Amino acid sequence: MNRIKELRKSNGLTLVELSQKVGIPNNTISQYENEKREPKGPTWQALANFFNVSVDYLKGYGYSKDYIYKQLDDAYKEPYTKDYEVEPPFTNPVLSAKEEIEKYCEQNKISIPQDTDLDFWKTNFNFIFKDKSVNRLLTTKDKYSDSDIKELIINAIFWKTLKPETKRVLKLRNHNS
Repeated sequence: MNRIKELRKSNGLTLVELSQKVGIPNNTISQYENEKREPKGPTWQALANFFNVSVDYLKGYGYSKDYIYKQLDDAYKEPYTKDYEVEPPFTNPVLSAKEEIEKYCEQNKISIPQDTDLDFWKTNFNFIFKDKSVNRLLTTKDKYSDSDIKELIINAIFWKTLKPETKRVLKLRNHNS
């Protein structure tokens, strides 16, 4: 099921208002919403651009960036940790969302507000979408638990905070195994 109607309503728009904004007849949009008609590629793209989402998300796949940022916010505010089996050079078998976020912010001289909001995460943590696993969440047809999503995000932050020499050693080690 596509998300056209959901996004239209969450943006407080009527069919007529959306029709006027995107230049598509309102009866056509209604047919798209009810899946009685399928938009063509350029129409999907125009609607996705209007709602600031990916075409795949609009088609009903994946997770929105806002949803992923919300998971990041939740992981920071609640004590989210993940246990791992580790090998050298790592010594700590637990990743803490709060600690990894604070480490990243400290390294990049970002002050964390008392009450974080989605704008804080969007401004300072948009790099997480460069991580292949996090980026895949935007288009996946698979379902992930919130805990799985948080794990992917925190892993992306962890790898971002590693020193270049540690990354180099790990790449060499993985290449030689």
